[in-house]
Amino acid sequence: MSVPNFSAALDASIKKEKFTPEVQAAAAKVDSSAFFAAIETVLGGDDTATVEGELAVALKNAFEFAVAVVKMLNSEPGNEDKLALYKYFKRANNQTPASPGMFDIQGKYKYNAWKEIKDISEAKAQAEYIKQVDTLIEKIGTRE
Repeated sequence: MSVPNFSAALDASIKKEKFTPEVQAAAAKVDSSAFFAAIETVLGGDDTATVEGELAVALKNAFEFAVAVVKMLNSEPGNEDKLALYKYFKRANNQTPASPGMFDIQGKYKYNAWKEIKDISEAKAQAEYIKQVDTLIEKIGTRE
């Protein structure tokens, strides 16, 4: 379960070849070898898959880099992609969205998307968010 586009963006950012100083700073916190081990472990596992120690730190730092990279996409993702990012972001940060009101259609979509994955581990949500960003980098591309 590799994330080649994300990996290339991470590498370019670490080398300061791409992105803003803020994104580069987020990339500098990622231990690449520990991240690759973590992402393989978590994506290869079930919904409760998790990692500990340096692997958990590397995955969390890579997730934070992924959040920064989303802001560097060439264009705004479509609604389905934004919904996927939303639900994984919320779960990765152990956040529970407020239950939407009766007439809050957008809120209901968001809440129901989160509800689908509410039982996965935080590590799995971080890895799935990174995987989603990998797909978006391929589909949309990023600004320098």
